[in-house]
Amino acid sequence: MAEIEPPTLEAQGDTKPAPQSWLDLALYLLIGFGSFILLSGVVSALFPEISLGASFLLFLANFVCLGGTTYLLGVRRGKISWQGLGLRPFRWSWQWLLLGAGVAILLLPGRAALGLLVQMFVEGNLDSLQARSDLIMGGALEFSWIGFFSTLLGAGILVPISEELYFRGLLHTWFWGKTERVWLRVLASGTIFALAHADSISVVAASFVIGLVNAYAYERTRSLFIPIIIHITTNSAAVLLLYLSLAFLQLFPALS
Repeated sequence: MAEIEPPTLEAQGDTKPAPQSWLDLALYLLIGFGSFILLSGVVSALFPEISLGASFLLFLANFVCLGGTTYLLGVRRGKISWQGLGLRPFRWSWQWLLLGAGVAILLLPGRAALGLLVQMFVEGNLDSLQARSDLIMGGALEFSWIGFFSTLLGAGILVPISEELYFRGLLHTWFWGKTERVWLRVLASGTIFALAHADSISVVAASFVIGLVNAYAYERTRSLFIPIIIHITTNSAAVLLLYLSLAFLQLFPALS
């Protein structure tokens, strides 16, 4: 069977994205981040204690705010099309799944090591990383299938889709229309993606790596599918490891 290559810009039948104004970028950042911060504040006010339900609502807020910004300010305003985002025409290959998942898995050890080194160097402890883990897992202290599947759906699937639509589909495309320098737009969108995870310095470092990789994959394929697969694999692996650690400690309580 002939090898199936990811679609290039020409294969997608698209041209270079039209340049957009700096006001467009400001709107994307303000509305995207602003709406998410506002909605997160509402969730925090309604649920002062960390819980599985509150965490899932935050995942939904991420999906609605970032995905909604991409649709309303990008697609609906005619600034970019679904084809321009890299979602049409729909072309699928299982090789893309293997490629995306393989890249994510190969990056996991290096990203984890980098994150821990930066965390210890800057903060000297794991407090912010632990706080982020607690938030993702809804403060769960014991393994539960409901907690696992709800976290996997929210953090492992919904969040990667919305973030790839926003950071790669909307923001990276804006830089694509502004500069011919591939390295500059990859660096710019990757940096914004990393800074969006500023609640933990270790996650900023690890996110910077995946942001650069996904931006480059988006450049090479002009499709969001491989970046989405990489992101889903990365987040889902993190959820799996967190819940495996809970299950392990539940089986061997003397080690906790």
